[in-house]
Amino acid sequence: MAKLLEVNHLSITIGTAKGEVQAVRDVSFSLSAGETLAIVGESGCGKSVMCKGIARLLPPSARIRSGSISIKGEEITQYGEKDMRRLRGKRFSMIFQDPMTSLNPTMTIGTQIGEAVKVQEPWISRGELEERVIELMELVGIENPRERRRMYPCHLSGGMRQRSVIAIALAGNPELLIGDEPTTALDVRIQAQILELFREIQKKRNTGLILVTHDMGVVARAADRVAVMYAGKIVETGTVEEIFYDPRHPYTQGLLQSLPWFSRGKDTLYAIPGMPPTLIDPPKGDAFACRNVQALQIDYEEEPPMFPVTDTHFAATWLLDKRAPKIPAVFSGEEGGKRKKIQGDILLNVEHLTCFFPLTKKTLVRAVEDVSFQIRKGEIFGLVGESGCGKSTLARCIMNICKPQGGKITMNGVDVWDPKSYARNRKMLQRERQLIFQDSDSSLNPHMKVWDIITEPMKIQGMTSPRGSLRAEAAFQMHYVGLDPAYLEQYPTELSGGQRQRVAIARALVTEPELLVADEPLASLDVSIQAQIVNLFRHLQQEHGFSFLFIAHDLTMVAFLCDRVGVMHQGRLVEVASTEELFSNPRHPYTKALLAAAAVPDPRQGTARRKNQ
Repeated sequence: MAKLLEVNHLSITIGTAKGEVQAVRDVSFSLSAGETLAIVGESGCGKSVMCKGIARLLPPSARIRSGSISIKGEEITQYGEKDMRRLRGKRFSMIFQDPMTSLNPTMTIGTQIGEAVKVQEPWISRGELEERVIELMELVGIENPRERRRMYPCHLSGGMRQRSVIAIALAGNPELLIGDEPTTALDVRIQAQILELFREIQKKRNTGLILVTHDMGVVARAADRVAVMYAGKIVETGTVEEIFYDPRHPYTQGLLQSLPWFSRGKDTLYAIPGMPPTLIDPPKGDAFACRNVQALQIDYEEEPPMFPVTDTHFAATWLLDKRAPKIPAVFSGEEGGKRKKIQGDILLNVEHLTCFFPLTKKTLVRAVEDVSFQIRKGEIFGLVGESGCGKSTLARCIMNICKPQGGKITMNGVDVWDPKSYARNRKMLQRERQLIFQDSDSSLNPHMKVWDIITEPMKIQGMTSPRGSLRAEAAFQMHYVGLDPAYLEQYPTELSGGQRQRVAIARALVTEPELLVADEPLASLDVSIQAQIVNLFRHLQQEHGFSFLFIAHDLTMVAFLCDRVGVMHQGRLVEVASTEELFSNPRHPYTKALLAAAAVPDPRQGTARRKNQ
C-alpha cells in the first residue's frame, strides 16, 4: 500500500513572551492511501499544532524546527505559500474544530461552499456551480439545501455550521483529509452519517484520513490505526484493536479508564491525577511520570524509547523494558448502588414554551414548539437530540437570551419573562442561573486575561471571595476544573479549545449558582478532563444540591451523569423518562434511532455496525 503521507522527526515550536513552547517533539508516523489514522490525547498535547504544521497553516509565532513532511513522495517542508496553495483543497484539505472561525459571517453558506468549488474548477458554469453546492450540502446531511444555502452562519446551529465546513473541505475531492475534531459539534445520528461519508469517500477515491478527536467512540468506529499523543510526543501507536484491548502505556490506560463506558456501576469516573506539564521547559525523562502511579525511578531520569509490542504496536514506556518489574494495571472509581430518585422541590418549570425565528416574510423556523418539563432541586436533567432540534434555543430562553413567543418559564416561582417579576428579582436570577456556551471561543472576551474572565460575574454581583482576593478565587476555580493556575495571566487566544472551555466552566461556577445550564460543556474537552468535570458536576449536585440542565450529544456521558433525560426532535420534546428507563426501554422511534446511532468505545461493535449498515 502506497504511503500517502510520511512525517519524520517533526518538531514544531511556538514563540511566546515566556519562551518557546515545544508543541510537537520529534513526531514520526505515516499514513497509507485509504487508511484512517486517529490521533488522540489531552488538550494542549500538540495534536492540532501538528496537523496545522502538515497543512502549513501555522501562525507567524510558530515554526517547524526540524523534521520532514512528504505527501505522495513530495517533500513540502520548505514550500512557500504559493506552492502550498497549489496543494491545498486538491491534494489535501483540513476541517477545523471551530466552524465559526472557519466561516465568513458576512457571506451565505452557499456562496462559501461555491467559492471552494470554484477555486478547484474555475471553468464551472453558474448553473452547474449551484447544483454542485446543493449536492455537497446534501452529502453532509444539511436538510433543505436550496433554502439554507442562502442563510448566513449565524442562522445555523453549531452542528449545521460544522457540516458546512465539511462540505467546503470536500469541494476539491482531496486525496488527504485532515479532520481536527470534525464531529465534535455533531449529534450522534449526523456523526454516524459523517463517519460513514468519510468511509464512502475513502472507498471511492482511496482517500487518506487523519482524524484528530477526543471521542473514543468515534475512534473505535472509524479508525484503522491510533496514535496517542502526550506532551507533544506520540507515546503509543497501534491498530485500533490493539489500543482498545491491549493498551500498554499508562497514559493510554488512563484515557480508557476515564470513559463512562468503562465505569458502569460506579459513582465516579476515573480521572488521571495532576495536569500535563508546560512545554516551555518539558520535564526530564518521561513527561507522564509525575502523573503515573506506576512510574519507575528511570522515568524521571531518561526518556523511554518506543518499545515494540507487536509488528504494528509500539509504546514509549519503561514498563515494557525487560528489566522492569511486572506491575498490574491500576483501576479506580468507587462502586455505587442504584441511582437515587430526586425528590426535591421544583426549581425550574417550563410550560408550553414556543419560540420561532422568521427567515423570510413567509417562512418561520419553529425552533421550540410547545415544550414542557420540570427540573427539581439537586437534579441533573439531560437534554439530547440532533443539531437544530431546538436544545440551545430552549437553553437561551431559560436564560433570558432568546424571547419566546409563547409559554411560561418560572424559577423558584419567579416568572423569568414577566417584566415586573424580572425587574424585582434580576440580581437573584443573574446570580442563581449560569450558562456554559457550546462555543467557548466566542463566549470569552479576547481582550481580558483569564483571571479577569473567571471573576467577572463576582465583580458584576459585588461579591467578595472567601479566599481573600479575586485572583485567589480565580486560581482556586482553575484548579477545580483541571487547569493550571499558571494560565491566570494569559488571554483566551493563547489557550487550546479545551482549555478555553475549562475557563468558561470556571466562570460559570464562581457564583455557585443554583441552576447551571450547560450547553455542550464537554464537547471540546478530552476524555480525561471530561471525567474531572463530570465528577465535579456530580460533586456539586451531591454536596451543594445544585441543579443542572445538561445538554449533550455524548449519550454515554448522559447515561452516566443524568437522573432524567428528555429527547428533543424538530423542536418538540418527544420523550422524557428516568435515565435507566430511557436507555433500557426507549419508547419513541426517534429515541430508538438515536441510541442505535451512538458510537461506543468498542471496535468490535463499531465493525459490526458498519457491516449491518
